[in-house]
Amino acid sequence: MRQPNELPEYRLPDLSQIQRQYIVRDDRGRYGVAHTTGGDAPLWVHPIGTPAQIGASANMGLPHNAILMTATSWHLETDGVYSGFWSDDNVPTYPATVPPEMIRRLEIVDDLGYRIPDRWADIALAGSDQMGYWDYGATLGKVGGEPPIKGQKSNEMTIAQAGDYAREVGGTVTQRALRHAANKGYIPGSRKVGRDWLITYDGINHYLDNRPKRGPKAEKETKKEKP
Repeated sequence: MRQPNELPEYRLPDLSQIQRQYIVRDDRGRYGVAHTTGGDAPLWVHPIGTPAQIGASANMGLPHNAILMTATSWHLETDGVYSGFWSDDNVPTYPATVPPEMIRRLEIVDDLGYRIPDRWADIALAGSDQMGYWDYGATLGKVGGEPPIKGQKSNEMTIAQAGDYAREVGGTVTQRALRHAANKGYIPGSRKVGRDWLITYDGINHYLDNRPKRGPKAEKETKKEKP
């Protein structure tokens, strides 16, 4: 299992960071749900059974509609274990120092993978009738928000991404074959950018459903059928 600090910091097209989730357990056996954005970011953890957000109570002296986060920050120690305290621990508040005996230690017991906000999941998964479908264009932005190819649009994929997509939907096609097909006009909507090609999802789906037969004669017949 890769540790959170070993993960790259992925970003969505709006430059918001993608969070990865974990199930964790402290040194007293208490479980929690953690998330982080990778790199040097801390783990933000809230106890299992406690909502991630709660409304402020009347005796807190806060606005009646205030929302409190129950996740607290846990930091990676040199021995590879995260340390911190739970939101409902009765610890001294800042700037007081938390006594060492009140500091808990966490271990990761399960990796739940990346969590994508609904607004991007709707884009990535909408309109699909196939299990495992993934719209690479919805997650183009990584660190810095730049797509793999300058000028790439959210509904386009690179040749390498198109090959991965074909395998996900049950097809098999090499990158060389995809470049050849794009060059021959077999993939509608494809366009060349520098030395590479950008292919739309409609285009790759059309190609996978109408792939020309092998051989020079079949290729010639395919060209004749094109409008």
